[in-house]
Amino acid sequence: MHEPAQYGDAFADVYDDWYAETFDTDTAVGTLAALAGTGPVLELGVGTGRLAIPLAATGLTVIGVDASPAMLERLRAKPGGSRVHPLLGDMGDLLDEAAPGPADAVPTRLGPDAVGAFALVFAAYNTFFNLPTDDAQRRCLDQCARLLAPGGALVVEAFVPTDDDVPRTSLDVRHVHADAVVLTATEHDASAQVIQGQHIELTEAGTRLRPWRVRYLTPDQLDDRAVAAGLARTERWGGWDGRDFDDSCDTHVTVYRRATAP
Repeated sequence: MHEPAQYGDAFADVYDDWYAETFDTDTAVGTLAALAGTGPVLELGVGTGRLAIPLAATGLTVIGVDASPAMLERLRAKPGGSRVHPLLGDMGDLLDEAAPGPADAVPTRLGPDAVGAFALVFAAYNTFFNLPTDDAQRRCLDQCARLLAPGGALVVEAFVPTDDDVPRTSLDVRHVHADAVVLTATEHDASAQVIQGQHIELTEAGTRLRPWRVRYLTPDQLDDRAVAAGLARTERWGGWDGRDFDDSCDTHVTVYRRATAP
């Protein structure tokens, strides 16, 4: 089983370089800011602050939770990173309602005053699928429902699993540079809905392994778990620009709102 911090610690030094061209960050920030209103905002898996920093720059109070100290160090080192309030913890275990909020320099849990406090909670770019088990995913949704203020929104961006016959294993070339080669090895367990892999970086200095793992859900399965947590789907788009979601979409952005009192 992968530890919560493992992905972030493995990718913190290359995340911005490897994935910078992957995202439509400006559109995502605009959509999230509109949903947040006056805030506050909680990002699950804040990473290096790609979304949290520009959201905080609009004047919103933004808390970013991540299990990886390395990711939070990268966030703090960026211009504007100090505006984001870091939470060093597991997004599947956010709340500690039995005690007041921690006084540590970097807190690890949200206290009871966070219940019903957030206008927006969100998990971007498959981050929700980093939760390793069905229990962890359900627990996260339960706690998100408790954290939302009346009228608040939970937003999940994720890929749509394909019905195609996906190979059980694969090996691909990700990058070829003058001083490095990066290979990607994956293993797909369709029955468990788990894909795990390694980015294998080969340089003259040696080999670096960067492991990752996702436990994916179909959009309908995610809806079912959200309903069980007291959340109701209000929107589903094919992207952050609000385009219609249909069978051709390989990703979705889904908005849930609290259907019951916390």
